[in-house]
Amino acid sequence: MISVARYVVIFTVAILCILLYPHLTPDKISTIIKKNSVVAPLLFVAICTIRPVLFFLPSIGLTIVAGILFGALWGTVYVAIGGAISSLVGFYFARWLGRDTVKKLLAKNRLFKDIEKRTLAYGKNTVLYMRLFNLPWDMVSYWAGLSGVNFKEFYIASLIPLVPISFLYTYFGSKIFVPTSTGFIISLLMMFIMGGIPYFKSRWKRKTNG
Repeated sequence: MISVARYVVIFTVAILCILLYPHLTPDKISTIIKKNSVVAPLLFVAICTIRPVLFFLPSIGLTIVAGILFGALWGTVYVAIGGAISSLVGFYFARWLGRDTVKKLLAKNRLFKDIEKRTLAYGKNTVLYMRLFNLPWDMVSYWAGLSGVNFKEFYIASLIPLVPISFLYTYFGSKIFVPTSTGFIISLLMMFIMGGIPYFKSRWKRKTNG
């Protein structure tokens, strides 16, 4: 019965993605929220909440849109609330949908078992690392849900960088129409640095180990 329910969910999500993909782009979400200014914060948080289920909505794009629509301060508040809820949704959605399949693979493959052990040992730090260095937010939630990471550890590691990262991107969004401003240049530079740290770190390791 559970397997049937999973197939129904997968089919339903696939149909929703096909139907909504042309309409739920950051630009169109911005237009929808502007037309519903009274309930705009609730609407934005609701979109953030269902985002992990729809797969294709870019979290960074939505965060920048929040900065444009609500400003850096309130944009950060709404993004942080939406991010906290969407992390929970993404984790449990992936765990319900695919954790049993992962367990079957673990039972058959020694390499996967070793990876699972490391995940359990360093899961919290791994999640924090991935969050800090701008890996796609929902992909990290899916990975944690499919793996054996404890939910409490995953959630704490997700919440620690949530507000500062949300502020960085909403601040960038609030300055996006003044690209010559100091705030825009600094926030853009910080985004590039954060995104590039894992790459430079891996190169440094190869260099020192080689």
